[in-house]
Amino acid sequence: MRTISQGLRWRARRHPDLEALWYRGQSTTYGQLDQQASALAAGLIRELDLTPGDRVAVLDKNTAHALELMLALDRAGVVAVPVNWRLTASEVATVVNDAEPVALVVDEEFRQSADQVACRVMGFDELPRDADAGDPRRDAENSVTWQLYTSGTTGLPKGAMLTNLNLNTLTGSLLFEIPELREGGRSLVAMPLYHIGGCGWALASILCGSTAVIVREFLPQEVLKILAEQRVDTAFLVPAALLFLTSMPEAQTTDFSNLKNVAYGASPISPEILKRSIDTFKCRFTQLYGLTETTGAAVALTFENHEGERLLSAGRPMYGVDVRVVDPDDKEVPAGEIGEIVIRAPTVMQGYWRRDEDTKATIRDGWFHSGDAGTMDADGFVYIKDRIKDMIVSGGENVYPAEIEAVLAGHPDVADVAVIGVPDDQWGETVKALVVAKDGATPDGDAIIDWARERLAGFKRPRSVDFVETIPRNPSGKILKRELREPYWAGKTRRVS
Repeated sequence: MRTISQGLRWRARRHPDLEALWYRGQSTTYGQLDQQASALAAGLIRELDLTPGDRVAVLDKNTAHALELMLALDRAGVVAVPVNWRLTASEVATVVNDAEPVALVVDEEFRQSADQVACRVMGFDELPRDADAGDPRRDAENSVTWQLYTSGTTGLPKGAMLTNLNLNTLTGSLLFEIPELREGGRSLVAMPLYHIGGCGWALASILCGSTAVIVREFLPQEVLKILAEQRVDTAFLVPAALLFLTSMPEAQTTDFSNLKNVAYGASPISPEILKRSIDTFKCRFTQLYGLTETTGAAVALTFENHEGERLLSAGRPMYGVDVRVVDPDDKEVPAGEIGEIVIRAPTVMQGYWRRDEDTKATIRDGWFHSGDAGTMDADGFVYIKDRIKDMIVSGGENVYPAEIEAVLAGHPDVADVAVIGVPDDQWGETVKALVVAKDGATPDGDAIIDWARERLAGFKRPRSVDFVETIPRNPSGKILKRELREPYWAGKTRRVS
């Protein structure tokens, strides 16, 4: 299959009565999902006068109707832009206005978060449907179908444009690594749909013929219940989610006998949490490493290799993926030496929306530059050692210090500020602000955190504030983040947690 819609059409013909989606006790078959996607696509084309390449933003938690809308937009030849529902109203406006969509479709829970956007705002109950118009069949293999936002080192959000070819290639690659994604299987979709780990996993589940068991948001007690009651056989979870689940007493008495494989990724995992997860769920585990720009997973560590030193590895390149480790001149370094991890694959994004210079800087000669430092051994196993960029990964969410620094610098008592990630057993990393107070000011750390509450999403806000006399910088003025991080990461074998 070359497009998302082609895959759904084929599934609907092959087994129209097979359950495609389960959400809060309601089931949707493949036949119904196919018909609903066509009716919604046709209605949106008529109501919004959509033309191929237009964008429509979506602001909602994980729901069946949000996923249905994303499928319908592909069928209409339109780009879906899922927006992080954890963002503040001003942050939502920044993302949505950058995408310049024809409309933003929003769940009522987040209606107030949409009050600063510069486009039409619609509720899901307002979406038009035209059941008599038939399938518009506007989907195309090389067309962009999803635009997922990720920030860069400047802290400004960038829209990674993912094509039908990107997404369908991901599905095929996952099949080689996770055979539990199968026709008639049941796959848990618990990670947010605005994240490639959520929407990419959901799509792969559907195209493989599994039932996507959708969880509105990750609540550990609810997830444990659904895993057992819905007899889920595979899932994708971030390490923080595994930590929460395995910490619950109920996890020791819940029946997970149907669970065959848990894929995990989006942030590093500690050996302790991994061992506890394997002991709790008693199934196979597969680590996946990738980025939004690579349409998610590009490297996989199969369960057979979860032993010895390879527990520290991200795995080997997946089907159709080439990985190299290069020096600053893009020359490959010898096995075992540290360099930047670069990736070449059909899953590499088309580019960043309206950011040609950023695209050229990131994709060079067909190779995507990850910004991650690592090594590759003689057997092709990739080891992540550090991040070349300053990104912090907290609970699977990418956090960019420059954005937070810009906000905290606006505090009336702050003369200078630097933001770093520090190790945390629960989240992998948490955000710490190092603050230089203005002369005569005596700011309080908790007060600074509270001040940021209305200006930053919860996962971006500092969890702690340290006061320092000066922020070290190089001659060009760049903050020396490595120097600042050193005291907090001393004794760690790798500089990601």
